[in-house]
Amino acid sequence: MCVTIKKISLGQDRTTSLIILKNDDVTVELVAYGAHLYRVLTKDKAGKLENIVLNVTPISDLRDDLQYFGATVGPVAGRIKQAKIGELALEANDHGHSLHSGSQVWSFQEWNLAWHEAKNVITVTFSYLDDKSGFPGPIKAAVIYRLAGNQLSITFTGVSPVKSYFNPTNHSYFNLSGELKQDIREQNLMISAAHILATDDALIPTGAFMPVVDTPYDFTTATRLARHLDSLPNGLDTAFVFSPASLINTVCFSDDASGRTLEVTSHARSVIVYSASGWQHTTHVNHRPMVSALGLAIEFQEMPDTPNHPEWGSIALLPNQPASKMINYKFGVR
Repeated sequence: MCVTIKKISLGQDRTTSLIILKNDDVTVELVAYGAHLYRVLTKDKAGKLENIVLNVTPISDLRDDLQYFGATVGPVAGRIKQAKIGELALEANDHGHSLHSGSQVWSFQEWNLAWHEAKNVITVTFSYLDDKSGFPGPIKAAVIYRLAGNQLSITFTGVSPVKSYFNPTNHSYFNLSGELKQDIREQNLMISAAHILATDDALIPTGAFMPVVDTPYDFTTATRLARHLDSLPNGLDTAFVFSPASLINTVCFSDDASGRTLEVTSHARSVIVYSASGWQHTTHVNHRPMVSALGLAIEFQEMPDTPNHPEWGSIALLPNQPASKMINYKFGVR
C-alpha cells in the first residue's frame, strides 16, 4: 500500500492536491479540487496496468469542465424542474432548470484533505462547508474514498443546521479497454433495473415509469452496448429505476477484449447512465479530444427531481441529522 500527495497547478496562481493510492491490484488518483476521481488503473487479462477512467487534460481544465468528468456532484445531482423546490429558488443553469446544483456545485470547489493508511486499506477524506450552492445550510459535507484490494468505495456525508437537500453522486466516465484504445460500443452492460424514468425533451422526469422489457433500454442481462445504441438516436442519458425491495442495486460493465470487469453497486434507487453519444463539446480527455461514445458515465443517485415527486420518497436533509450515501466499485478481470 502506498500514498503519494503532490501539489499541482490549476492555473492563475491556484494549486490543488493530486493524491495517488497504490496497492497490488489498483492505482487510484484523486484531486482535491472537486473531490475528483481522476484516474483508475487496473490490470487486463495479460496483467497490463492501464487507466479505465476518462480524465480531463490538462488538469487545469477541471475548473471549466461542465461535463463533470470524475467530479463529485452535489449537494443534489441531476435536474430539478424549473429550478424550484417549493418556495426555494435555485440557479437555473440548464434551459430554465437546475442541473447538478448550478455553477457553484461541489465539483468546482477546493476541498480540505485528510488521509489514513492502514495495513490493507487507504482512506482519503475530503471535507467542505457548502455556503455557496444556493441550497439552505451551510451543509457540512465529506467525501470519503476507501481503497481495499480491488474495491473502491465512495461515501458521501452531509449535515445541515436547517432543512436542506442531499442527493450527491460521482460523475466518472469509464472505458474498460484501457487508455481509450476503443470506444465503449463493443463493451457489455448489465443493469438490474426493470424500469426507466420517462422524461420530456429537456430530460425532466414526467413522473411515469416505463418498463424496459422489449425496448432498447433492456440491460437486465449483459448486452453489447452497440446493439442498443444503434436503436437510440441520442444514446443513453437515462435514469434506470430499481425495485424498492432491492437491497443492493447493480450495474456491471465488461470488456471482452481486455478481460476487464467493473461492478458498481449502491443502495440508491436509481442510476443515470450516460453514453456521451453525439458528443459536441471541445473537451480533451486523456490527452486526446473527447468523441461520441468514448466513455460511459454511471451515476448512482436517488431519482432526479424527487423533491417535486414526493411519491418517490425524500432527499430532504433534516436539521442536524447526518445523511450518507455510498457507491462501491469492484474491479476485476476474466
